[in-house]
Amino acid sequence: MSALSRLKKFAPMRLAGAAKRRAAIKVRALQYQLDRKRPLTNAVLFESFQGKVIGDSPYDIYLGLKATRLDLEFIWVTAPATKAPAGTTGVAFGSAAYLRALATSKYLVNNSNFPPYFRKAVGQTYLQTWHGTPLKRLGRDIANNQLTKSYLDTMDREAKAWDYLISPNAFCTEIFPSCFGYSGEILETGYPRNDKLTNASPEERQRIRESIGVSDPSVTLVMYAPTWRDYSRTATGNWQSVFYLDENLELPEGFKLIYRGHSNTHEAHKDGGSERFIDVTRYPNITDLYLAADVLITDYSSVMFDYTVTGKPIIFMTPDLERYRAERGFYFDFESEAPGPILSTQDEVVDALQSLDEIARNYQTKYRNWQLKFDAHEDGKASSRVIAKVFTEGK
Repeated sequence: MSALSRLKKFAPMRLAGAAKRRAAIKVRALQYQLDRKRPLTNAVLFESFQGKVIGDSPYDIYLGLKATRLDLEFIWVTAPATKAPAGTTGVAFGSAAYLRALATSKYLVNNSNFPPYFRKAVGQTYLQTWHGTPLKRLGRDIANNQLTKSYLDTMDREAKAWDYLISPNAFCTEIFPSCFGYSGEILETGYPRNDKLTNASPEERQRIRESIGVSDPSVTLVMYAPTWRDYSRTATGNWQSVFYLDENLELPEGFKLIYRGHSNTHEAHKDGGSERFIDVTRYPNITDLYLAADVLITDYSSVMFDYTVTGKPIIFMTPDLERYRAERGFYFDFESEAPGPILSTQDEVVDALQSLDEIARNYQTKYRNWQLKFDAHEDGKASSRVIAKVFTEGK
């Protein structure tokens, strides 16, 4: 960690924010312990990125259960910018209603961690979906790991509480146990969140495009979806938004850009766009955006693994590749396996957008090998496989 990074870490605003968060957690922990004395209810609590997203694999599992388990109550964790699906109960993350639902729901479905005070009750079933195939190293696999002891302890408690962990492919099945410290049952089913990529109709794709302001089907829609950076925070300690393209970038004629910020950067994100791009950071379900887009620009994000289920072209813009690889580390040789060009400037990106057919031809073999390695289970039926195991088998 650089001297500047250490100074920022102890900035007064950040320290004050951390103290406030710790105090709030203590209050919630006390209430949660009281709620744990209550009996379990026949409910499923769905949480995705602390309620900041009503989507990811928990949402597709919810859709499957909605059609097959009419006996269950469905509860969704929400945030200020999200709303629970119609016919379900919404509980704001950290609220009294949230704490009670966390303590008493028979089933828990999450794509990330619950708060540090969480302890699974006797009789609860916890399905951890996680949220992506990783290029970058995770958890205990990060070299020179600077995670705090309290965070590592939380990881250990979380992993011990999981009854099932979803894996999208054999690659993840191999690495998840070490990075999470998990020794329980892994469901190598594919990701439920990707079912729609196989099952959606052309009409649904057009409806999604129109919903974000792109009605002309001839427009080539470019989706820019970078991940967050460990080394980029705001003065208050939030993860900083990442946007390496010029906001006034001129795309080739007939192209339109949509921008999707990472869920970790929502606290620092400023909603809006420009004449040059459409901000879809708050759009409820990123899978819809994969369907709407004609080409993806990303960096090290796990969106690369989901998007290639579609077979559409992908471009990597990685101006900080050397630093990111050195500080975070990769699980495999990114440059030799990437299913699209790895670029460092926006001029290169614009040139690539003008040569998509050529890129498709040049990367055909790598793209197919990538799909065989990472997308082999993505047949549109992952949700049904998960539901059959967790919510039907032995019930």
